[in-house]
Amino acid sequence: MIKLSDYLNYLNNEIIQARKKADENAILVAKEYANHEYLKYFKVPRYAFPSVKMDIPLKITDINSSSKYDFKLDETKFLNDVNERIEAVNKEKQLSIPPITKEQLQNKEFKQLFKTLEAKDQKLVKNIGDEIKKIDVLPQIKSLSAGTFRPQDTTASEEVSEMKKILTDAIGSNFSLVSTRINDIFIDPNTSTAEDKDKLFINLHVEMEEEGLRLVTFTDKNGQQIEEIIFE
Repeated sequence: MIKLSDYLNYLNNEIIQARKKADENAILVAKEYANHEYLKYFKVPRYAFPSVKMDIPLKITDINSSSKYDFKLDETKFLNDVNERIEAVNKEKQLSIPPITKEQLQNKEFKQLFKTLEAKDQKLVKNIGDEIKKIDVLPQIKSLSAGTFRPQDTTASEEVSEMKKILTDAIGSNFSLVSTRINDIFIDPNTSTAEDKDKLFINLHVEMEEEGLRLVTFTDKNGQQIEEIIFE
């Protein structure tokens, strides 16, 4: 697995080295012509490639990116989402977690949580799921315990754990993607392995045009040596 930028740099270096070897060979041939009894009267052949075009299949193995998300509460959606998850968990795990009400969402703990999330300018993050897991919802769960949410002694730990996951997941559904920045793309030039079935493939079209430059050194009127780059 290598970076796409490193791979393109490798191709560029290989083409430059090929051009260099071609020029070195042209010089050797020119010397042979110059020293030959008859060939010295002929033009020395020199072949160049003014452009190089390549179509390269590549396999994308990973994309390193950062994304920015904003939190905007949809109270109705949040309430329905939480209660649907509660109903599903109760049925699956034989628990007795009561649904939450609109009035409970108005208590100071929930209001403070939503206010903090909405006011916070979300920074670029690699994985929003990891960031959401960091949100502490225990104060909100404790505020529910003062009302209808009273875990049974035998299932208290499990019900609190499930409620934490339910609230966290419901909060996550209210984050919306604002922008994404790709940092690095990692590729694999080998596209013929048996594990390639579910990989993302691209066809990279590369066209490189020949340009030249010369380094010229001269001495200015003050006796200082100046190096100048001339692009051809």
